[in-house]
Amino acid sequence: MKIEKFKSPLKALSDLTRLKILLMLEGKSRTVSEIVDSFNLSQPTISRHLSVLKNAGLVQDKRVGQRVIYSLNTEKIEEVCLGICACFDCCKVKIQK
Repeated sequence: MKIEKFKSPLKALSDLTRLKILLMLEGKSRTVSEIVDSFNLSQPTISRHLSVLKNAGLVQDKRVGQRVIYSLNTEKIEEVCLGICACFDCCKVKIQK
């Protein structure tokens, strides 16, 4: 198993703000302004966090008019979670190829 492929997602997950954003997106897709309203951070700061999450493949975006809607990439989240667990025999997770 190539653990290196988890480097980018793990780095993205290492920030508490980004974890909170992911948890928000688990419930429903949201615009940047909806996400900003839940934090005491500027829009550019939230956009940078979203960019890190998107580059790691953990979120997806879709343009609707002038708005950008972010959603959780559940397949990637599952791949990362199961992949990390599969690295440890004690977790008893087997990845099908």
